[in-house]
Amino acid sequence: MKLRKLGAALLIAGAVSMPAWAQDAPWVAEWKALAAKTGYEGHQKFADLLAKPEAVALAKQWEEFRGYSARSLIAKAGIPAELKPGLEITRDNAADYPWLKDYLPAPSYAQLMSTDWFKWAKIRIVPTTPYSMPKARLEATKAALAAGEKFSVNEKGELLNAKGEYALTEGEALPFTDPKSGIELYWAFLGHGIANENLAFKPLAADVCATNNKVDRAFKMHLFWQKMNGRVSIEPKGSIDGEEGVIEGGSVVFLEPYDVAGLAAARRRFASADKPDDFRAFVPSLRRTRVLAGSDSQDPMAGGLEATWDEWRQTWMKPDPEQFEFNLVGETFILSQPETGHAYNPAHNTESRCEIEWIDLELRPVWILEVIDKTGNYIYSKRRLYIDKEFWYAQYQEMYDQEGNLWRMIDDSRDMVPETGLWMWRNYVHWNVISKRYNRIEMTADWDVLDEDMSGLFDIDVLRDY
Repeated sequence: MKLRKLGAALLIAGAVSMPAWAQDAPWVAEWKALAAKTGYEGHQKFADLLAKPEAVALAKQWEEFRGYSARSLIAKAGIPAELKPGLEITRDNAADYPWLKDYLPAPSYAQLMSTDWFKWAKIRIVPTTPYSMPKARLEATKAALAAGEKFSVNEKGELLNAKGEYALTEGEALPFTDPKSGIELYWAFLGHGIANENLAFKPLAADVCATNNKVDRAFKMHLFWQKMNGRVSIEPKGSIDGEEGVIEGGSVVFLEPYDVAGLAAARRRFASADKPDDFRAFVPSLRRTRVLAGSDSQDPMAGGLEATWDEWRQTWMKPDPEQFEFNLVGETFILSQPETGHAYNPAHNTESRCEIEWIDLELRPVWILEVIDKTGNYIYSKRRLYIDKEFWYAQYQEMYDQEGNLWRMIDDSRDMVPETGLWMWRNYVHWNVISKRYNRIEMTADWDVLDEDMSGLFDIDVLRDY
């Protein structure tokens, strides 16, 4: 009898001492199981980040606000039983999974099946994970909605609050968290911003890979970004002095190769549709600063790079209703890179740096947004963005030329800190199916920037002497 009581007591004590994630966060258990199966330290590191009590609590708070999580949506969707963490798919066994084309975007499937350029040797499925943004942003959004805040988009495409003010410079809440139209979804995407308020990459490294799977050019640069108003997480809170009416700013300084070293650009995005971006570049070979027009944003950032100045963060186009249509055309589930950058890079290249040895992919619920050029004057006739339903940012993007042909793709992975909900980036997998060129872009997030003064980093006259 005493032994039975002692055993029962030990079982109760064991249950009480179980980690919080054991019952409340099954995704942590799935990541730990994956790590045990693969033996890869990056999987274990990400599992450990997710298991922190602050991370679990923040994920639960965002789920309560949304009324769903990625995992709850998937649980109701009748996903094939085989599509689960640990599954590895190659060109040789892809035919064994006839459902694969329903979830893996066609451009990615084509690279998995490729036998010549930019081959993907293996994809591996990882657990679907709840992703969070900062708690302060959540609280600001909840408070605004509780106070009756109503967002609207006027005929100019400007996002306004209930007072008729520019919502992203005069407030702190996320707009349109339950979007009903294409323009609402696009503003939800823009409202996500960088899911941070200070950002720095030191460095951002980009390899330009040619059709022969060899590096043609290699770039290195420092890149910066800052949210100028509506700041809630990083000092200074509120607004950056002197940046009235500015939503955000970005800048970049090229360090390598030698022929572009010193090239710098700075760009500010204004909330007013009547005020074009303040976009300036310093060209070291000319020793002069150029003021760039809107059409210049359609140019590649440098020769060989697929990214234009409008693809700094998937897309930085102003939502002009006269130039573009914004259509919410559906919703689905896709396989795209997980946001594991704080633990590891989910896209592992071969020694050539121009092919994928393995890439981790995660099943995500998304809205499908199509942005249609109505003028015929923009570089793309259409962008198709797959916007994540948990954090309102693009999981994947397809871009089409003016003839309607598929042209470029972006599948990025973010560097997200689960316990704080602050984000940066880890990689861009960016390729061009017309010229058959691939850009391998890897970012090293400088988290010290959260505590640093960024003044001057968006002033082209300062950057020219960087």
